[in-house]
Amino acid sequence: MTIRHSPAAEADRRRRRIRLAVVLVVLLLVLAGASLLWPRPASGPLGVATTAPTAPAGVLQGQVSATRSGRLVCYTVSRDGATSVLRFVPGWSADARLGLHEPGGALAARPGEAVALLGRPGPVGSVEGCTAEGRVWTITGVRGRV
Repeated sequence: MTIRHSPAAEADRRRRRIRLAVVLVVLLLVLAGASLLWPRPASGPLGVATTAPTAPAGVLQGQVSATRSGRLVCYTVSRDGATSVLRFVPGWSADARLGLHEPGGALAARPGEAVALLGRPGPVGSVEGCTAEGRVWTITGVRGRV
């Protein structure tokens, strides 16, 4: 005795397979879309306080410290108990490890390093992204590590 499938039953099985395939494709598309649209941590350089370009008028030496507030990094330099708060001419940036980068991208300083920075001193106060206060220096370049 041979079992024959009715054309109606075969058509019903075919429709179920097509529906299953469509559901799987839609599910895969939803998952792919969700993974592409899922928010990721921001990457790229972090910002630093900046101001208009100026000519250097002095050298600031001391140990660099850094703190992060959102996408901004605050840099200070300490020496002999005095703290200076840094702002930079345009182009300077920070990396995720709070390393300070010159406009060309070269690493200028890491937190904890002693450096000599070229710049111009300003009034006592603070800058955007900083809670520290001290003499505000506008940094234009790096002389080197000391």
